[in-house]
Amino acid sequence: MVKANLTGVNLTGANMQEIDLESADLTKAYMSGVDLSNANLRNAVMDNVDLRGANLQGISMTRDDLKTARMNGVHLKGAELIGADLSGVDLNGVEIDSANLSGAVMQGTKLNGTVLSMTNFSGADLQEAGMAGSWLNLSRLVGAKMHQTDLSGAILFGADLTGADLSNAILNGANLVGANLSGVDLRGADLTGAVLTVPYPPGASNSFSYSALTGPLLFNALYQTEMAKVLYDKRIRSLPEVRLLPLIKNTTLQGVIYDQNTIWPIGFDIPPSAIYQGN
Repeated sequence: MVKANLTGVNLTGANMQEIDLESADLTKAYMSGVDLSNANLRNAVMDNVDLRGANLQGISMTRDDLKTARMNGVHLKGAELIGADLSGVDLNGVEIDSANLSGAVMQGTKLNGTVLSMTNFSGADLQEAGMAGSWLNLSRLVGAKMHQTDLSGAILFGADLTGADLSNAILNGANLVGANLSGVDLRGADLTGAVLTVPYPPGASNSFSYSALTGPLLFNALYQTEMAKVLYDKRIRSLPEVRLLPLIKNTTLQGVIYDQNTIWPIGFDIPPSAIYQGN
């Protein structure tokens, strides 16, 4: 159905797995609850399309303009949305893990409480997006634009944010253990209560090391700390220890840029490798 004209068509609840709708016109189509898993909708016209509750797992929507699409409750696991425009779209609480959103435009997109673990946001524009409480574990955000993005309470365990712009971002209470923030712009960012250093269980001795623990002992120790929230993510909980342990380390802050308006966690020692840039 390449280049098919499906303007205004009602496909509610239809089974369209693996269908090829490249460059099709789906303007004002009703596709609520439709199964489009592993379908091809690259370059499709999606103006005012209704995709609420649709199964979009593994779908390819590269370069699609989805600004006016209704996508509440969709499933986007493993979806390919390279260069797609999702500006302002409501994706609160949606599961988008292991997806490819590199180069996507997501200014003001609502992603609060959304599962975004292991997703590629490299070069994406996430400025002013709402990502409070979202899971971004092991996600790739290299060079992402995140100016004024709300990441309060977000979990970014092991995420790669190398070179990202987090100026004026809200990171209150965010967990950044194991994350790489090398070269990140943190000018004006609020990191009040952010977790940047590995937390240890109560009563741990000076010689305590997670690397000396295995199996239940390791997980029991982690569950006694802020890392318990990280382990709520089944993707992290199921990692083999050989991959999990190297990630349990302090946030990498090599070459981060900060200024007088950057708010660091109380008692946090700014690393000497950080670069201060005043007015």
